[in-house]
Amino acid sequence: MAAACFTHPIDLIKVHLQTSTTHQRALQTTHRIIQESGILGLYNGLSAALLRQGTYTMTRFAIYDLAKDRMRHEDGSHLTGLEITLATILSGVAGGIVGNPAEILNVRMQNDQALPLHARRNYRNALHGLKVMVAEEGLRSLTIGLAPSLLRATLATASQFVSYDLFKEQLLGAGLDDNVGVHFTASFMAGLVATTVCSPADVIKSRTMASLISNSPASAAVSEIAPVGSASMWQTCSRIYRKEGLRAFFKGWVPSYVRLCPQLVITFVIYEKLRKSYFSRYDNRLKTQTNSLK
Repeated sequence: MAAACFTHPIDLIKVHLQTSTTHQRALQTTHRIIQESGILGLYNGLSAALLRQGTYTMTRFAIYDLAKDRMRHEDGSHLTGLEITLATILSGVAGGIVGNPAEILNVRMQNDQALPLHARRNYRNALHGLKVMVAEEGLRSLTIGLAPSLLRATLATASQFVSYDLFKEQLLGAGLDDNVGVHFTASFMAGLVATTVCSPADVIKSRTMASLISNSPASAAVSEIAPVGSASMWQTCSRIYRKEGLRAFFKGWVPSYVRLCPQLVITFVIYEKLRKSYFSRYDNRLKTQTNSLK
C-alpha cells in the first residue's frame, strides 16, 4: 500500500494507454489528465488501488510464502521447479480471485477520465464503486475480467516472486550480504522480467474490466475498448490483435516498467524489513521461553 501511494500516477497513465484504441504517448496522456482534472487527477482511483493491494497483493504474498514453507525439504535442499510452479499457481489464483473486485474498481476509476462526461461512472471511492457496481450490474459484475485477472496474477507471481528469489539467491551466492542493496538490485531486475511477461495479460485485463454490462448507460462509450458484456478473454484478445496488431499487447510497457520497478523495490524492501523484524522478535520470544523453562 505504501508502494501504491508512490506509483499510482504512473499506474493511472498506464491504464489510460492500455484502454485507448488510438496511439498515444505517456507525456501527452499526462498533460491531458492534468489539464482536465488538475495535478490531483493523477491520483484518481487511489482508494481502489489501496483496496487492491490490501486484498490481491496480501493474498499472493501470504499463499506463496505459506506454500513454500509447507513444501520445504527437511534436508534443506532447494524446492524443485514443479514445487515452485505449484506455489506460484496457488498464490496467483488465490490472489486473482480475492482481488478481482478491487482490480475492476481500480481500472474503472482510473479510466473514468478517458470517457465522455455523460458516460463517466463517478465513483466517489472504492466502497461506493463496489456498492454501485453490485446495484446496477449485479453480483456477476464482480467477476468481470476474472480469466485474464487470474492469468495475469499467476504470471505476475511467477515473474515477480520467482525471479526476485532467483536473483536474490544469485547475489547472495556471489558473496554479498543480505541487505537493502541486494533487495534493491534483485527487485530492480525482477521488474524487467515481470513487465515483459505480464504486459499482454495486463492489456487484456484492462480492456475487459473497462467494459460494462450491455444494458449500462456507458456501454456505447466503451464498445470500442473491449467487447461488451460476456466477452471472453480470447474474444478480447482476438479483437485487439485484429484491430491493432501484435504491438497493442505491449501498450504502456514503458509506464508499466516505470511504475513496476519502484513498486517492486519499495514492496520487497519493506517486506524484507518486516519479515526480518518479525523473525527477530519470534526468535527472541523463543529464547525467553527456553530460558524460563531452564
